[in-house]
Amino acid sequence: YQRRVREAVVSTQSTGGCRLRVQAARAQKIVGESDVAVAVESFVNEIVPGTWVEQYCMLVSDVQHEIDLHVFSQPVNVPTDLTVRSKEATPAEYALRSSGYAKSIIEVISETFPDVNIKDWYTPFVGVSNRQVLGLVSQLLVALYIQKLVNTTPTTKEEEDEGGIEGELERT
Repeated sequence: YQRRVREAVVSTQSTGGCRLRVQAARAQKIVGESDVAVAVESFVNEIVPGTWVEQYCMLVSDVQHEIDLHVFSQPVNVPTDLTVRSKEATPAEYALRSSGYAKSIIEVISETFPDVNIKDWYTPFVGVSNRQVLGLVSQLLVALYIQKLVNTTPTTKEEEDEGGIEGELERT
């Protein structure tokens, strides 16, 4: 999968990026056509002038149950100067400039702060790990997915005896 932009700047780009990841995984036979697929994309957003945040978009695609669901994480503040550097590194002729930047925040951080672990840059900047943020958004997605399954999938007597859909998901 090749991301359309290095750093998505709007949530619609991140949901589109998630869909592209799922399509690529299915096309490459990493995930079967009828298997449930989950994808994650990050994006930055200027929520008020001069205040930038990064969020994750997480998508679940379940073709068998006709469920296509996405959720967003809690926004995490990004130092404005990092976003400005990402934007400045994007050439004016960059075809995707309206939807993203050519250089990601992670690339800017790795160049500016070489001692920061780019897999967990949240901790030194905001005191919460990327893993914690992804864990919470994952829990939210699972809860909403289960609600959709319960509302779209009839429960058999056997499933009820075994704990229903929730019991089945816990065993997998």
